[in-house]
Amino acid sequence: MNFILYSAIDEKSINTNLGLPEYSYYFLVKAFGRVLAALGSVTVVQHPETEVDPIFEACRQRGESCVFLSFSPPNKTLINLQCPTVSAFACEFGNVPIAQWNDDVRNDWRIVFAKHGRAITLSDYAARAVRQAMGDTFPVFAVRAPLWDSFAATRAELGSAQATVAATLRIRGLIIDSHTVGLSADHRIQHLWWPGKVVPEPEVLVVEAPVVPEAEAVAPIESQPAECDALPPKTLRFRVAATKRHLLAWYREVVRDALPLWLAKALAWIARKSYVLLRRILRLDSRSAVLSVVEAEAPVEAETAVTEAPIESPAEILLPEEILSLDGIVYTSVFTPYDGRKNWVDMVTAFVWSFRDTQDVTLVLKTAHPDLSHYREALLELLAELSPFQCRVVVVHAHLDDAVYGALIGASTYYVNSSVSEGACLPIQEFMSCGKPVIAPAHTAMEDYIDDAVAFVVKASVEPMPWPHDPHGLFRTLRYRINWDSLCDAYRESYRVAKAAPECYAQMSDSARAKMNAYCSDAVVSEQLRTFFDLSQAAA
Repeated sequence: MNFILYSAIDEKSINTNLGLPEYSYYFLVKAFGRVLAALGSVTVVQHPETEVDPIFEACRQRGESCVFLSFSPPNKTLINLQCPTVSAFACEFGNVPIAQWNDDVRNDWRIVFAKHGRAITLSDYAARAVRQAMGDTFPVFAVRAPLWDSFAATRAELGSAQATVAATLRIRGLIIDSHTVGLSADHRIQHLWWPGKVVPEPEVLVVEAPVVPEAEAVAPIESQPAECDALPPKTLRFRVAATKRHLLAWYREVVRDALPLWLAKALAWIARKSYVLLRRILRLDSRSAVLSVVEAEAPVEAETAVTEAPIESPAEILLPEEILSLDGIVYTSVFTPYDGRKNWVDMVTAFVWSFRDTQDVTLVLKTAHPDLSHYREALLELLAELSPFQCRVVVVHAHLDDAVYGALIGASTYYVNSSVSEGACLPIQEFMSCGKPVIAPAHTAMEDYIDDAVAFVVKASVEPMPWPHDPHGLFRTLRYRINWDSLCDAYRESYRVAKAAPECYAQMSDSARAKMNAYCSDAVVSEQLRTFFDLSQAAA
């Protein structure tokens, strides 16, 4: 069988789309592609509307079966192809959209499922939502993301479970550390650093007081408070980015849902191309900006032959190499700050409140977002309002390679999740595959693998919300509101276990590994996929 795989974000665009909606589908294509390669041939396409059917026709002529797996939400999966199509998707809601808007019938997911005749989800929670809409006999399978085998080397390197492991990580990126940034509830951020900021040495000015005749002496004048440090100037890059952000928000809220679908798509394409062109004209492109700075600063030597050296990527030039030292009890979370489902404010406030007088505990926030400015000010303002506190909060804004990511897992004591809903949560499965217990609620997709044996379970209750892509914003589905007190209790109890009950921690670590081995190993996922396609072919 020939498996054709697709996700909207591919290997060429993942670096610029990291942290944006649906970026995790790229990692799913890579993981599933490895497993599917053992069941047949795998072809990854970038333009399914033009590439899939020719591949299907070629397979048909040589008598080979073929199926197109679109790792996308159903409302973004094609329904007019000749090739048999299956939508493989994550869904964090207990019911699926059953209404149409923007003149696109695919927004009613029932139409997509009816056209395809089958579906793959990443959790039992999502599979139940599909059956609720399509009937109990509809062929929908919950197939796990195959992650267990990918971390075999990391598990072997980590060895037996340990609650505290001191580690030093070399990270190409930016680090915000609450111990060094200078937090103050009165003055907010006192010593905020940003790329390019030059902090001058303080100058000491000595002024000799003039000799004043005793008769002319007057009462001393009270000293005036020194002026606050001037804010950094707003650069052209900042102004362009702010303009784009506010215009985009206005367009989405006011205009987009009133336009025909074809016009909205055309405007989106024109806007993307125009923004790229504008950045190039204004020399705001990362590579252009770096090269212009290098050219301006490089000394000019007459009649000197210059050998052209390979150009580093913009990320390697712009982002410094940082050293991150971790010890004590370390809580880690990997998330996109732009994603409101992640509920990271509760995670941070509960951590600081629980450990405000504890020095040997750290919360590492590994963020997945291309633009630090989207969340830096909000995070630092939050930390300033919580100060003073003895615990440590570290933000890692960087793309970590496999070795550094594995070292971060090894240095972590627990993984933390405080989301209001989850379609899968791949990072928590990765940490559990390496034997790390977690703090998390047992709702939505996480109900498949979160229990008292592997986690300190956080209480949660349902509340209404709209589907994220519904332009009308109507409350048609539910999410989970985290119990903040329960999250604080989980922090405190997990700390006690790590410090005073090593045998309990080791047991939770072993349970986490066993759970993931039975949940998302290549052998388990391969059998699930084989059963799904065998049943689908038999039904056809």
